[in-house]
Amino acid sequence: KKYDNSLYRSPLNDFQRSEGRELVPTPWNSALALITEGLTLEDCATRCSLSLDCRAFNYETRPSITCKHLQWVGDGSNAEVKRNVNCDLYEKKVYVRKCIVGKGEDYRGKVFTTRSGHTCQQWWSKFPHDHRWTPTGDNGLELNYCRNPDGDRIGPWCYTTDPERRYESCHIPHCKDEVCITCNGEDYRGQVDHTVSGRECQRWDQQYPQQHIYQPEKYPDKSLDDNYCRNPDASPVPWCYTTDQEVERESCEISKCTVAPKKRHRSSYTTNCFRSRGEDYRGRINETTSGIPCQRWDAQYPHEHPFYPNTYECKGLEENYCRNPDGSEAPWCFTSVPEMRTALCLQIKRCADDIEAEGAVPPAGPQCAFHKLYSGTVVFIFSIVQVVKSENVT
Repeated sequence: KKYDNSLYRSPLNDFQRSEGRELVPTPWNSALALITEGLTLEDCATRCSLSLDCRAFNYETRPSITCKHLQWVGDGSNAEVKRNVNCDLYEKKVYVRKCIVGKGEDYRGKVFTTRSGHTCQQWWSKFPHDHRWTPTGDNGLELNYCRNPDGDRIGPWCYTTDPERRYESCHIPHCKDEVCITCNGEDYRGQVDHTVSGRECQRWDQQYPQQHIYQPEKYPDKSLDDNYCRNPDASPVPWCYTTDQEVERESCEISKCTVAPKKRHRSSYTTNCFRSRGEDYRGRINETTSGIPCQRWDAQYPHEHPFYPNTYECKGLEENYCRNPDGSEAPWCFTSVPEMRTALCLQIKRCADDIEAEGAVPPAGPQCAFHKLYSGTVVFIFSIVQVVKSENVT
């Protein structure tokens, strides 16, 4: 089913943002920059998208709001990327990414050799191979770079400078294959920006058409860049909010790594205590703070859940040991009590070096421990756990 996202698609989706950066043209190119005062960010992006001469823009907020359209991106000798805390740089994705989406018809990168190593023929040249293509301002047939002007299923290609080889495809990876994922892809930092069904992703720094909690400034360690697929909530695979008003979020199609990831050094895991939130805890505590046995991770009774050990192979979901596969506040488990879905394992202590590193003081006396249900509903309090146990619920 086709969907129309034109009402909800942001013009910023065409751009890759570099926060606190500006693209400074060389002195002999500075006169070519088009400067406009007072435009909104989206108006600045829209004008750049519609201009054949604009490949990037600086959006400066101080001392005044300034939109500066540029004819280059920061990959050559025409301009230099510099730090500027009052400015963000936006570059058109098609000029900066090194992978293709779909057939790569919009690819505007600078690869100029074919899959087998032949140098590409200039598009304006008819030698050694005559052809029907003529470079124009909008078809991207620039110099001798690989392009796909006819929508060939092989992807970007070019005529070669070898008289014996008329044309050949170029070795440019699909974005879904350029960066593969290990485990459930929480560390994925690639550039896929469409879902498995082909829907375009919504930018993480915007709240329409989908409102959400994953604002980049609140989750700086999750790399919620532009509208690229990410996995900030420990889902089975990377995903994104969509620009389709009827579909809130969807998984993304990204290749799994065929080579097993290097096993982390044993010293990075802990067994007798936990650091930070306990995501690296690999000890054998298998009951909750109040002594209720944990449910096995490979079981779906008494509680059904999505944390299958083979899906989350990097999370150490062995037997029924307390773990933290979703970035909660501490190691936890599903309980063996049907009336109680999850509970924390607070009898596992914080590691001494972790407490010292944070400058934290261990709290004295009884603590209240909160933990969310996986569905996002509020929780059980430690005192309730004690009541449940005292009533001989097993």
